[in-house]
Amino acid sequence: MFFDEPMILHSTRGDGRHWLTSVDLPPLQILPAEGNQCRVAHSLALLLSAKLSDEEAQEAPDLPCELTLTRKDLEHAPALKDRFRPDRVREEGVRIRLELWPAPEGEEGDAEDAGDKADQAMFITPVPPPEWTAGYDQWLYETTAALGMEPPPPQPASGYEAAFSAAVARARERLPELRARFLAGMDGLNLGLKTGLKTDSGGIEYVWVRPAAWPEPDTLTCILESEPDDCAAYRLGQQLTLRTADIADYGIGSADAGLVDPGYTQRIAEDYGLVLP
Repeated sequence: MFFDEPMILHSTRGDGRHWLTSVDLPPLQILPAEGNQCRVAHSLALLLSAKLSDEEAQEAPDLPCELTLTRKDLEHAPALKDRFRPDRVREEGVRIRLELWPAPEGEEGDAEDAGDKADQAMFITPVPPPEWTAGYDQWLYETTAALGMEPPPPQPASGYEAAFSAAVARARERLPELRARFLAGMDGLNLGLKTGLKTDSGGIEYVWVRPAAWPEPDTLTCILESEPDDCAAYRLGQQLTLRTADIADYGIGSADAGLVDPGYTQRIAEDYGLVLP
């Protein structure tokens, strides 16, 4: 059987690239990936860890080897629920080559002082086929796209601010539609809005608010649903009047339905490894 949620550790290297490893056996790693590929690297690590942990496979595969990931593998990994589009999964599946590689230089598990390679921690590592020439990041992008995971094109960590700003712009374009839906009653769901508060140290802290009244297109009354960390003038449950120009994102869901529509900035945070999905 597949583990319900294989555990994956995430660390960010000094250059903003993401390195992910499994906690449980088998020892698995995703090689350092570009600055905005944390979400899909994490998803691929979960999928491979779940497949390799299948109790029907009593022993680790002889490496190097190839395996094929299919829609069935995604459906049998509960931790990947809602992370992929079934209609976009390549029908014949996706072939993955597995090899044993040491940890990247300078990462935990890399025996820098070991004189013998056998003393180093070795990880099952998905890698492109030998004939692949476009680089690891492009291979990760195309592989996860073929698995229906909607990856972003590889970008360095320095692209975060531009990506976040673009996500905010997309969210604001939807505000008239969201206002109309809110005024119509949300059909049993809840609407949350993200806004930025000025912090005591001069920065911006993003918090969630719940709209209470939205009589005018450009202003609304909200209840603060997050406890700010660095905003002494604000408290949980406080009523605020906001301009729609101050709204950065939205989320729609309920306790029963879960998160139906996560908005846009959450995905950017997951892509860049600021939060894990």
